[in-house]
Amino acid sequence: MTIVAVGANNIPFKKEATCWLGVWLHTQHTLKSHRASRLKEGRKAMARLQRLTEQARLVPANCREVMTACVQSATMIMAELWWKGGHAQGTIGQADQLQRLINQEARATTCCFRTTNLGALSMESGLRVATAQQGNRQHRFGIWLLSLPQGDQARGIVGAPIELGRRLANALAYAGAMESTVLLEQPETLKAALLQVEEEEAAMEAEKPRPGLTMYTDGSRMKDEKAGYPLVWKKGESEGGIKTHMGYNQEAYDAECAALARALKPASRRNTTPELVAILTDAQAAIRWMASDEPGLG
Repeated sequence: MTIVAVGANNIPFKKEATCWLGVWLHTQHTLKSHRASRLKEGRKAMARLQRLTEQARLVPANCREVMTACVQSATMIMAELWWKGGHAQGTIGQADQLQRLINQEARATTCCFRTTNLGALSMESGLRVATAQQGNRQHRFGIWLLSLPQGDQARGIVGAPIELGRRLANALAYAGAMESTVLLEQPETLKAALLQVEEEEAAMEAEKPRPGLTMYTDGSRMKDEKAGYPLVWKKGESEGGIKTHMGYNQEAYDAECAALARALKPASRRNTTPELVAILTDAQAAIRWMASDEPGLG
């Protein structure tokens, strides 16, 4: 038995197949055998789904989603590691095998004949050709590696002096420049009292008079996909407010987080520090995330 170092862990490694955290370690398992087993599983899934689509008579759009989720996902697992490009030596035959499987998916989606022109078949089914899909998967895999935090060893694979590193660098046209991601070692917490209550109690809190500055926020997203938030503040007898439009590419949760961040600006810009700053909102998830500097949604 051999001891293998994986990160900070040492695990026993046997010559026979060993499963560790969902990963199978096997001395005889190669990418070639993996590729063959994945293609076999994809063909099995294709045969089962083809009978289902013929019996259920699904519309083409639903058939395409089912084929993509069940057949292509099973066939192209870890394809990023062995794909060398559409015209590279050693991958032309592999691309042809995948393309024949995609052609079967396209026929099951559109109910076209076997003699249908492949270009028209691909256009009618909406399924991309194998080379385009493989290239896109490899491109996304490289971007994911480069987006890892500094210090992560997997980040150095792109551009490394190994075959996989060179392939990923070519797929990304990577020249060495990439925005860095830095994680805080000890995220700071918001020095404030957080109070989360149910609807009835929250209504009572909103009506309760309190000293200092009180602000109310509410982010939302309309049916036409417009997102934004209002911010209303009150101090004694004086009141004020603003409305902010965030465009068409934001979610309601983003608007809630932006409203909370914006609510702190009026308080910080005042000449005299308020005795108390109270921010009231109905987005409990946004409150929890904004209470810490720890990376997360929003």
